[in-house]
Amino acid sequence: MVALPNDCTAPGGGKPLLTGHIAVAIGAHGLRRSIPLWFLILAAQLPDWADAVLCTAGVRPAIPGAYSHSFVAAGVLAIAAAFSFFVLARDPAGALLVGLVVVSHLLGDYLTGIKPTWPGGPLVGLSLYERPALDFLVEAPVIVAGWLLYRRSLPALSRNSRYSMALLAVLLVIQAAADIVLALTPTLTKC
Repeated sequence: MVALPNDCTAPGGGKPLLTGHIAVAIGAHGLRRSIPLWFLILAAQLPDWADAVLCTAGVRPAIPGAYSHSFVAAGVLAIAAAFSFFVLARDPAGALLVGLVVVSHLLGDYLTGIKPTWPGGPLVGLSLYERPALDFLVEAPVIVAGWLLYRRSLPALSRNSRYSMALLAVLLVIQAAADIVLALTPTLTKC
């Protein structure tokens, strides 16, 4: 087992990522427009919100992220989010999609950082945050894919609108800016 400082940040795993998770949320919204976009964005970032709340409250496990980013934690968060959506909308398929969006957070974080698999389990990840240019090359296609799914759900006249194109451009610019910040501040932490 890797010994980590008890500061809420695993190596390479404490940097902020928004756009990849947001791209998953807008892609899911494109697949099922009946789920509010704000709900999907919250679901896509739920492990980070849980981590921020725990860290701010002073709850710091021996392995950072064990209570928010492990398989067990993400499963609990996914079930909670899916159940919440089901109670609100009575939509089983939508609830399943919400749960999958929460779980997708781990896939992105295992690419970009190093996260725990389960409390006491091994840490895994490609730690792309340590290579910001490569991170952008991996994240940009995720952003484009999410945008394409979202765009496909729009009325035909809106698909090529400047607003639709602006959404893609803004997400890519935010990702590029985040990778530039990562390159310039390699010790940046989120808590």
